[in-house]
Amino acid sequence: MRCAILIFCAGIVSGTFVSDVPFFLTRSLCVVAIVAILLCVTRPFCTNSLAQRLLLLSLPFLLGFAWHMHWASAGLDQRLPKDLEGVTLQVEGVVVGLPESSLIAQQFLFEILHSPSAFHPRKITLNYYGDTVIMPGQYWHFAVRLNRPHGFANPGGFDYEGWLFQQGVSARGYVRESASNKLLATRPVGASLSLVIRLQSLRYGLRTRIERLSGDAPYASLLVALVLGDRSAISQDQWNLFSATGSNHLFVISGLHIGLVSGFCYFLSLLIGRLLGFGRFAPAQKIAGLVALIAAFIYALLAGFTLPTQRAFIMIGVLLCGLFWNTRYLISFRLCLALLLVLTLNPLAAISSGFWLSFVAVAGLLAFAGPTPSRLHKEIIGVSLLRRLKLTLGNFIRPQLIVLVALALPLVFFTGQLSLISPVVNIVAIPIVGFLVVPLCFTALMLGFVHEGMAAALLSTAHGMISLLIQFMEALAQWGASYLQIQFSQPGILQFVALFFAALLLLLPKGVCRRGLIVPLILPFIPLSKSIGSTSEIENSLRVHIIDVGQGLSVIVQTAGHTLLFDSGANLSPDFNIGSAVVVPALRALGITRLDTVVISHGDNDHAGGLSGIRGQMAIDEIIANATDVDPDVEATLCDTVSDWNWDGVEFRFLQTGLDFPDENNNSCVLQLRFSGVAILLPGDIEREAELQLVLRYGDELASTVLLAPHHGSISSSSYGLLKRVRPDYVIFSAGYHNSFGHPHETVVARYGEFSTEMLTTSRTGMVSFDFGVGALSAPVNVKAQIYREQNIRYWR
Repeated sequence: MRCAILIFCAGIVSGTFVSDVPFFLTRSLCVVAIVAILLCVTRPFCTNSLAQRLLLLSLPFLLGFAWHMHWASAGLDQRLPKDLEGVTLQVEGVVVGLPESSLIAQQFLFEILHSPSAFHPRKITLNYYGDTVIMPGQYWHFAVRLNRPHGFANPGGFDYEGWLFQQGVSARGYVRESASNKLLATRPVGASLSLVIRLQSLRYGLRTRIERLSGDAPYASLLVALVLGDRSAISQDQWNLFSATGSNHLFVISGLHIGLVSGFCYFLSLLIGRLLGFGRFAPAQKIAGLVALIAAFIYALLAGFTLPTQRAFIMIGVLLCGLFWNTRYLISFRLCLALLLVLTLNPLAAISSGFWLSFVAVAGLLAFAGPTPSRLHKEIIGVSLLRRLKLTLGNFIRPQLIVLVALALPLVFFTGQLSLISPVVNIVAIPIVGFLVVPLCFTALMLGFVHEGMAAALLSTAHGMISLLIQFMEALAQWGASYLQIQFSQPGILQFVALFFAALLLLLPKGVCRRGLIVPLILPFIPLSKSIGSTSEIENSLRVHIIDVGQGLSVIVQTAGHTLLFDSGANLSPDFNIGSAVVVPALRALGITRLDTVVISHGDNDHAGGLSGIRGQMAIDEIIANATDVDPDVEATLCDTVSDWNWDGVEFRFLQTGLDFPDENNNSCVLQLRFSGVAILLPGDIEREAELQLVLRYGDELASTVLLAPHHGSISSSSYGLLKRVRPDYVIFSAGYHNSFGHPHETVVARYGEFSTEMLTTSRTGMVSFDFGVGALSAPVNVKAQIYREQNIRYWR
């Protein structure tokens, strides 16, 4: 049975690599039918043959794959038609999500109940820029503009499009200013939608209560996250700290919190049942198990019953199922059953790092955690107090070390980093958060309906504990930043296999095999660590990557031994910085752990805003910009004072217009690279006036193989005079998907077409890479663009 379940799950997971759902759906159903017929026909004649066994094994795999294709096909049918993108639609519906507020807008989930365009019923995300406070359960008539779900496409980055697909979001957009926008009278809706609205309204009321009772407490957002699972107000700096200390799971409702609440209610029910004699009416363990399951369900509901909480509730429910049927199911069978339920309900769950982290952590603890509480109780009977203390402490520390080792492989794969201080942090933080902070928060919420003063005092106490914990984590992270936080580039298949067996050797008991075998398994990872080097080891090579940062710019330039970053993307809000959220993961995925030089072309937010996020996570040797105050915390070197230089056979030079323009765009730093007969021109946001000065000053020296379109393809740039001198083979437009500026402008696109230039736009291609290979300055190389979305095709993108 376990084998069949795992094969079925493998079939579901294999569907994540598909690009054409309709094609594979019809083929998989046909193959399932053929295999089923063959099994029925051949069964009477060859009951134990190898062919019969192979058919039996292939059937659950094919069924799992076909189920994923069916689920995916239904989701794709719900997406916004392309002809409705950018069109103003009149929609009527209800707010079903918990609104998230930023400095400029409110974002929320909206269920469209009626639309003249027939785009209903659908779930979408909207940004609202008006003054009215949006609350769950409100019925609105909106004028909206929508786009299909779209996100950044870069190595190492968060798959936002896949996450939206899992949530069932059909489109995202914004509410336009219109006289037709109005709050409608409440009207009845379906029973299921009413339950969702009531749940979200309850969560909204509780969030408002916590925020009011917490006042201006700096970590009030963490209290909200721990009680309601709403992490929208957690700042990017806090997330960086949690990542550095391996404590992300502590500050959102996860399997850990639901498991602690469920376990606490289980043992509390046993205790109360014994005191009150409930065992006379029903088995005490069954009652306690039911109470624990209800408590887990209620906590998951408070967290919005999101995918991670659904997964945690399913795992707890399956692990408790043996109590209700008086059957001792194997732990491995229960884990397989939980895996089956999670993937069947959401076949795309496998693309989430949380899915792998949770199942690997639970599997590691169940397989290697050592004695159960009952065995531990037997071990400490009749021994000294010191011995009891050692056994208890050891059985508390051991699980943290097991989780660290077990999660090494998924953490390296998904994040490219491993925090060796995470066991220390978790040993201290888990009891504080799980046994003190969370109970205090819930007690405060209940007291808030009776006496708000006492509730505020309890929340203040919980906040004080969180503050001390954060200070401890910051001190520990600062102390161990240089040698206890290991950065890795993306390992290959052989390195993953080596890391898997190394982790397994550490987890297995000492007598099973020699621990010394770990040394040769770890050796393949040594060249990837930051202490050895972070760039290519090939002499005379050049790689250029234009990152997909939306409406902005960021370019990675790699030579054999150096790395330069040209611009850093935008800082979109206090909670989302493109530099830390997009650029840094891309750098790490490329094996880059430090930057020799960062060039900021000019001070506009979409070019310079991400610098603060990058500086917080990556070492930078030098910053060059068009002004010394491009970042308030760093004094930059002016690009017009920097002489030409050479890195590993690659020539770098800043081109000067010789004028000081009143417009900041025209004062952008313009960088040109030359290598092995090719040239790359990075002109920032210059416009016609600056382009004319460059043409007059440099003439044919501007000729370049690859051109980054000035000012994202604006109508004010890419003049004929510049294009006649540059004559690029490739032009890259770094622009946002359906951006409000209309970049790249159709006139500019047509202009490049007259020069037979191949045009690429990052919003459609994802990251664009050029690998110029190896050669001397006089030997030309073949230039070809590598497009991230083409190399990583998935059906939801």
